[in-house]
Amino acid sequence: MLHRLLPFLVLLILISFGLFQITPVKREIVYKLGISGDTTTSCCNESEVISSTGEFDENASLAIFNGEVINYPKTSLAYEPSSHLRGGVENPSDSHLGGGPGVLGTTNAAGEEKWIEVSLAEQKVRAWEGNRQIMEFPVSSGKWAPTPTGDFRIWYKTKRQSMIGGRKEWGTYYNLPNVPHNMFFYKGYALHGAYWHNNFGNPMSHGCVNEPLANAAEIFAWAGPVIPEGQNVVRASPEKPGTRVFVH
Repeated sequence: MLHRLLPFLVLLILISFGLFQITPVKREIVYKLGISGDTTTSCCNESEVISSTGEFDENASLAIFNGEVINYPKTSLAYEPSSHLRGGVENPSDSHLGGGPGVLGTTNAAGEEKWIEVSLAEQKVRAWEGNRQIMEFPVSSGKWAPTPTGDFRIWYKTKRQSMIGGRKEWGTYYNLPNVPHNMFFYKGYALHGAYWHNNFGNPMSHGCVNEPLANAAEIFAWAGPVIPEGQNVVRASPEKPGTRVFVH
Protein backbone atom coordinates (compact mmCIF):
# COMPACT_ATOMS: atom_id res chain seq x y z
CA MET A 1 0.00 0.00 0.00
CA LEU A 2 2.80 2.37 0.95
CA HIS A 3 4.65 1.87 -2.32
CA ARG A 4 1.51 2.91 -4.20
CA LEU A 5 1.25 6.14 -2.20
CA LEU A 6 4.94 6.93 -2.45
CA PRO A 7 4.80 8.63 -5.89
CA PHE A 8 1.95 10.84 -4.70
CA LEU A 9 3.83 11.74 -1.52
CA VAL A 10 6.94 12.61 -3.53
CA LEU A 11 4.85 14.73 -5.89
CA LEU A 12 3.21 16.51 -2.96
CA ILE A 13 6.60 17.24 -1.41
CA LEU A 14 7.94 18.59 -4.71
CA ILE A 15 4.89 20.80 -5.21
CA SER A 16 5.14 22.12 -1.64
CA PHE A 17 8.85 22.79 -2.08
CA GLY A 18 8.22 24.55 -5.37
CA LEU A 19 5.53 26.77 -3.86
CA PHE A 20 7.82 27.66 -0.98
CA GLN A 21 10.37 29.00 -3.46
CA ILE A 22 7.84 31.54 -4.72
CA THR A 23 8.53 34.67 -2.66
CA PRO A 24 4.90 35.74 -2.01
CA VAL A 25 4.00 32.27 -0.71
CA LYS A 26 7.20 31.96 1.30
CA ARG A 27 6.67 35.45 2.69
CA GLU A 28 3.14 34.66 3.88
CA ILE A 29 4.33 31.49 5.60
CA VAL A 30 7.34 32.93 7.43
CA TYR A 31 5.38 35.95 8.67
CA LYS A 32 2.49 33.81 9.90
CA LEU A 33 4.94 31.52 11.70
CA GLY A 34 6.79 34.50 13.16
CA ILE A 35 10.15 33.42 11.73
CA SER A 36 10.70 36.20 9.19
CA GLY A 37 13.28 38.01 11.31
CA ASP A 38 11.43 41.25 10.60
CA THR A 39 11.46 43.35 13.77
CA THR A 40 9.43 46.19 12.25
CA THR A 41 6.20 46.51 14.22
CA SER A 42 5.17 50.09 13.49
CA CYS A 43 5.82 52.95 11.07
CA CYS A 44 8.58 54.45 13.21
CA ASN A 45 10.04 54.19 16.67
CA GLU A 46 9.26 56.88 19.22
CA SER A 47 12.67 58.54 18.97
CA GLU A 48 12.19 58.96 15.20
CA VAL A 49 8.80 60.53 15.82
CA ILE A 50 10.06 63.02 18.39
CA SER A 51 13.13 63.96 16.34
CA SER A 52 11.11 64.58 13.17
CA THR A 53 10.87 68.15 11.91
CA GLY A 54 7.76 67.35 9.87
CA GLU A 55 9.22 69.36 7.00
CA PHE A 56 9.11 68.31 3.36
CA ASP A 57 12.34 66.58 2.33
CA GLU A 58 13.29 68.19 -0.98
CA ASN A 59 16.27 65.86 -1.41
CA ALA A 60 14.17 62.68 -1.46
CA SER A 61 13.69 61.42 -5.01
CA LEU A 62 13.03 57.71 -4.57
CA ALA A 63 10.38 55.63 -2.80
CA ILE A 64 10.42 51.86 -2.24
CA PHE A 65 7.48 49.70 -1.19
CA ASN A 66 7.56 45.91 -0.79
CA GLY A 67 11.09 45.89 -2.14
CA GLU A 68 10.22 47.66 -5.40
CA VAL A 69 10.79 51.21 -6.56
CA ILE A 70 7.41 52.89 -7.00
CA ASN A 71 6.11 56.01 -8.66
CA TYR A 72 6.97 58.73 -6.15
CA PRO A 73 4.57 61.70 -6.44
CA LYS A 74 7.04 64.27 -5.16
CA THR A 75 5.35 67.29 -6.72
CA SER A 76 1.89 66.57 -5.32
CA LEU A 77 3.28 65.65 -1.89
CA ALA A 78 5.04 69.01 -1.71
CA TYR A 79 1.72 70.79 -2.19
CA GLU A 80 0.37 72.26 1.04
CA PRO A 81 -3.45 72.15 1.07
CA SER A 82 -5.17 75.39 1.93
CA SER A 83 -7.86 76.39 4.46
CA HIS A 84 -9.01 73.64 6.82
CA LEU A 85 -6.61 71.09 5.32
CA ARG A 86 -3.56 72.91 6.67
CA GLY A 87 -3.96 71.12 9.99
CA GLY A 88 -3.57 74.17 12.19
CA VAL A 89 -5.65 77.06 10.93
CA GLU A 90 -9.26 77.48 11.87
CA ASN A 91 -11.58 78.45 9.04
CA PRO A 92 -15.12 79.38 10.15
CA SER A 93 -16.43 78.94 6.61
CA ASP A 94 -15.80 75.19 6.67
CA SER A 95 -19.32 74.30 7.73
CA HIS A 96 -18.90 70.58 7.06
CA LEU A 97 -16.30 70.51 9.84
CA GLY A 98 -18.55 72.30 12.27
CA GLY A 99 -17.49 75.92 11.70
CA GLY A 100 -16.17 78.54 14.09
CA PRO A 101 -14.04 78.22 17.23
CA GLY A 102 -13.55 74.69 18.51
CA VAL A 103 -13.62 73.16 15.03
CA LEU A 104 -10.10 71.86 15.50
CA GLY A 105 -9.07 69.96 18.59
CA THR A 106 -10.87 67.41 20.75
CA THR A 107 -14.39 68.91 20.78
CA ASN A 108 -16.61 70.59 18.21
CA ALA A 109 -18.34 73.97 18.51
CA ALA A 110 -21.18 72.34 20.47
CA GLY A 111 -18.76 70.84 22.99
CA GLU A 112 -19.24 67.27 21.75
CA GLU A 113 -16.23 64.98 22.00
CA LYS A 114 -14.43 64.20 18.78
CA TRP A 115 -13.19 60.65 18.47
CA ILE A 116 -11.86 58.32 15.81
CA GLU A 117 -12.96 54.72 15.38
CA VAL A 118 -10.72 52.23 13.56
CA SER A 119 -12.51 49.00 12.67
CA LEU A 120 -9.96 46.32 11.79
CA ALA A 121 -12.66 43.84 10.79
CA GLU A 122 -14.19 46.30 8.33
CA GLN A 123 -10.90 48.04 7.44
CA LYS A 124 -12.58 51.40 7.93
CA VAL A 125 -12.05 54.62 9.84
CA ARG A 126 -14.97 56.64 11.14
CA ALA A 127 -14.78 60.09 12.70
CA TRP A 128 -17.39 61.02 15.28
CA GLU A 129 -18.58 64.12 17.08
CA GLY A 130 -20.45 62.73 20.05
CA ASN A 131 -22.73 60.07 18.56
CA ARG A 132 -22.84 61.74 15.14
CA GLN A 133 -20.67 60.23 12.41
CA ILE A 134 -19.08 62.84 10.15
CA MET A 135 -16.53 60.83 8.14
CA GLU A 136 -16.06 57.27 6.96
CA PHE A 137 -13.49 55.85 4.57
CA PRO A 138 -11.57 52.61 3.86
CA VAL A 139 -8.10 52.06 5.29
CA SER A 140 -5.36 49.44 5.37
CA SER A 141 -4.17 48.22 8.76
CA GLY A 142 -1.41 45.80 9.76
CA LYS A 143 -0.63 42.80 7.57
CA TRP A 144 3.01 41.99 8.39
CA ALA A 145 2.59 43.09 12.01
CA PRO A 146 -0.69 43.64 13.89
CA THR A 147 -2.26 47.01 14.54
CA PRO A 148 -2.67 47.44 18.32
CA THR A 149 -6.21 47.48 19.64
CA GLY A 150 -7.55 49.54 22.52
CA ASP A 151 -8.43 53.08 23.56
CA PHE A 152 -5.71 55.62 22.78
CA ARG A 153 -5.16 59.33 22.23
CA ILE A 154 -3.15 61.06 19.55
CA TRP A 155 0.10 62.02 21.26
CA TYR A 156 2.06 63.46 18.33
CA LYS A 157 1.32 64.81 14.87
CA THR A 158 3.75 65.46 12.01
CA LYS A 159 2.88 66.90 8.64
CA ARG A 160 5.44 64.63 6.97
CA GLN A 161 7.51 61.68 8.11
CA SER A 162 10.14 59.37 6.61
CA MET A 163 9.47 55.67 7.20
CA ILE A 164 11.90 52.78 6.71
CA GLY A 165 11.48 49.12 7.66
CA GLY A 166 10.66 45.58 6.56
CA ARG A 167 13.02 42.93 5.17
CA LYS A 168 14.54 42.95 1.69
CA GLU A 169 14.82 39.16 1.46
CA TRP A 170 11.07 38.74 1.98
CA GLY A 171 10.03 41.59 -0.27
CA THR A 172 8.56 43.68 2.56
CA TYR A 173 11.26 46.36 2.67
CA TYR A 174 10.02 49.94 2.42
CA ASN A 175 11.72 53.32 2.33
CA LEU A 176 9.04 55.98 2.06
CA PRO A 177 9.93 59.68 2.28
CA ASN A 178 7.48 62.47 3.03
CA VAL A 179 4.63 60.30 4.31
CA PRO A 180 1.85 62.87 4.83
CA HIS A 181 -0.48 63.69 7.74
CA ASN A 182 0.77 61.44 10.52
CA MET A 183 -1.24 61.09 13.74
CA PHE A 184 0.63 58.88 16.21
CA PHE A 185 -1.79 57.31 18.66
CA TYR A 186 0.38 54.65 20.34
CA LYS A 187 4.18 54.73 20.39
CA GLY A 188 5.26 54.62 16.71
CA TYR A 189 1.84 53.56 15.39
CA ALA A 190 0.00 56.18 13.37
CA LEU A 191 -2.89 56.93 11.10
CA HIS A 192 -1.34 58.48 8.00
CA GLY A 193 -1.75 59.05 4.29
CA ALA A 194 -0.42 56.42 1.88
CA TYR A 195 0.71 57.23 -1.67
CA TRP A 196 2.31 53.82 -2.40
CA HIS A 197 -0.82 51.72 -2.87
CA ASN A 198 -4.52 52.01 -3.59
CA ASN A 199 -5.63 48.76 -1.98
CA PHE A 200 -7.60 50.36 0.83
CA GLY A 201 -10.03 48.03 2.52
CA ASN A 202 -7.33 45.34 2.87
CA PRO A 203 -4.45 44.99 5.37
CA MET A 204 -1.20 46.26 3.85
CA SER A 205 1.02 47.71 6.57
CA HIS A 206 3.50 46.87 9.31
CA GLY A 207 0.97 47.95 11.95
CA CYS A 208 0.04 51.51 11.09
CA VAL A 209 -3.27 52.55 9.55
CA ASN A 210 -2.88 53.64 5.91
CA GLU A 211 -5.42 56.21 4.70
CA PRO A 212 -6.30 57.59 1.24
CA LEU A 213 -4.48 60.90 0.82
CA ALA A 214 -7.52 63.20 0.69
CA ASN A 215 -9.13 61.55 3.71
CA ALA A 216 -5.86 61.65 5.64
CA ALA A 217 -5.58 65.41 5.06
CA GLU A 218 -9.14 66.08 6.19
CA ILE A 219 -9.09 64.02 9.38
CA PHE A 220 -5.61 65.35 10.22
CA ALA A 221 -6.99 68.90 10.17
CA TRP A 222 -10.06 67.92 12.17
CA ALA A 223 -8.29 66.04 14.98
CA GLY A 224 -6.30 67.40 17.89
CA PRO A 225 -3.74 68.45 18.88
CA VAL A 226 -3.70 71.40 16.50
CA ILE A 227 -0.43 72.20 14.75
CA PRO A 228 0.25 75.93 15.22
CA GLU A 229 0.48 78.13 12.15
CA GLY A 230 3.94 78.02 10.59
CA GLN A 231 4.94 74.77 12.33
CA ASN A 232 5.02 71.17 11.14
CA VAL A 233 4.79 69.08 14.31
CA VAL A 234 2.96 69.20 17.61
CA ARG A 235 2.95 67.09 20.75
CA ALA A 236 -0.20 66.66 22.81
CA SER A 237 -0.32 68.31 26.23
CA PRO A 238 -2.97 69.19 28.82
CA GLU A 239 -3.38 72.50 26.99
CA LYS A 240 -3.39 70.80 23.57
CA PRO A 241 -4.97 67.38 24.12
CA GLY A 242 -5.04 64.67 21.49
CA THR A 243 -8.19 63.26 19.96
CA ARG A 244 -9.30 59.86 21.23
CA VAL A 245 -8.64 56.88 18.92
CA PHE A 246 -10.55 53.63 19.51
CA VAL A 247 -9.14 50.63 17.61
CA HIS A 248 -11.09 47.37 17.61
